[in-house]
Amino acid sequence: MTSNTAPGYLSGPIMGHIQRMTLSGGLGLMALFAVDFVDLFFISLLGERELAAAIGFAGSVLFFCQSLSIGLAIAVGATVSRAIGANDLDRAKALIGSGFVLTFTTGAVVATSVWLGRDWILGLLGAEGYTRDQASMYLAIILPSFAFVSIGMAAGGVMRARGDAKGALWVTLSGALVNAALDPILIFGLNLDLAGAAIASAMARMTMFGYGLYKLHQYRMLIRPEVRQVRRDLPTISAIAVPSVLTNLATPVGLAYVTAAMAQFGDSAVAGFAIITRLQQVAFVALFALSGVVGPIAGQNWGAGYFDRVRVVLTDSLKFILWYCLIVCLALAALTQPLLWAFQASPEAADLIRWFTYGLSTIFVFNGITFVTNALFNNLGAPKTSTLFNVMKATVFTIPFVWVGAIWLDAPGVLVGQTVGSVLVALWGLNRCRRWIDRLDDR
Repeated sequence: MTSNTAPGYLSGPIMGHIQRMTLSGGLGLMALFAVDFVDLFFISLLGERELAAAIGFAGSVLFFCQSLSIGLAIAVGATVSRAIGANDLDRAKALIGSGFVLTFTTGAVVATSVWLGRDWILGLLGAEGYTRDQASMYLAIILPSFAFVSIGMAAGGVMRARGDAKGALWVTLSGALVNAALDPILIFGLNLDLAGAAIASAMARMTMFGYGLYKLHQYRMLIRPEVRQVRRDLPTISAIAVPSVLTNLATPVGLAYVTAAMAQFGDSAVAGFAIITRLQQVAFVALFALSGVVGPIAGQNWGAGYFDRVRVVLTDSLKFILWYCLIVCLALAALTQPLLWAFQASPEAADLIRWFTYGLSTIFVFNGITFVTNALFNNLGAPKTSTLFNVMKATVFTIPFVWVGAIWLDAPGVLVGQTVGSVLVALWGLNRCRRWIDRLDDR
């Protein structure tokens, strides 16, 4: 395969680009989220609520790391997308090399720090006794693969910026297939229980790393990074990476507080919350994928000066969010009982899941709006604004509402409080995003 790469988003219907790339990105993210979802499903079959709760606690920590990976991947994809939009392929290759150095180095430092402090972190989240020990063991096995999967996700971001939907899909799909194959063998065949799930997940992440590099080598877009080039590119990449990472990290920080609030109601509540979190990831996977899609599309059109098309990116994204959420929420309500049976949810966990599937899931439409506006801010020269909205959502518009909700409604109140602020933040961000696009067009 040659390296001939032309901008792919400067013509044709915007909705078509959104649907095509979201489908491929959604399938890819579905594969990524399925790694954790499948782990939880198989562990639930063991019938120990402590193990499901352990995955819930560990998942909050891993979500922090995963969000960091996504933030770095967004930065690499955004800078490469602009270079491709300007038809500067040599520059795109240099940015890929420099971006990978930054991504791997950051990932290694963070993974090492979290690995060393995992017991303390789990204690802050409210994990105790056997549940805490199991969560710590799970993290100890998975965390060493973090720096490598960060490169895999960044490679997928480059493929999306290049317009290669199939390549980006297979980066994560390859990992999901490995995980699905190894989970039953290691968990049940070798009787490794939670350790088996962790080993399968680590192997899946390494597979994503290997496949991502293989595909970029096929495209002839990999060059050996030079120290001087990395130093020159560092400010360019960091200008997006730092606020993008901070933006993405705000959400897991908020989730950590929610997990700690849920922990006061016992392991069953944490197990139920773990199931809900993974249901959100799988059910609303297209909205997570959309946040990675609109950036390259808007970035290329911004680079080419097509501001009318940038506006259409926003409006068509909103239409997509509304229709998608309507379908998903109806499906969740209809599938509630089969889901409770599949995960063998305890009465307390089942009660929480019903709160989500029968009502609170509809609020996710506002999360989708925030995903899109934050991605546009990051790719249209206003990354600090994106950071502001995410930090506000995860702190001011989460913590007090969760605290009050827990007092009034116990564990279900934690879920209710978590959703309240998302509506205000989404509407505020949407207004600011429209004004920012108008300002860019006036320059």
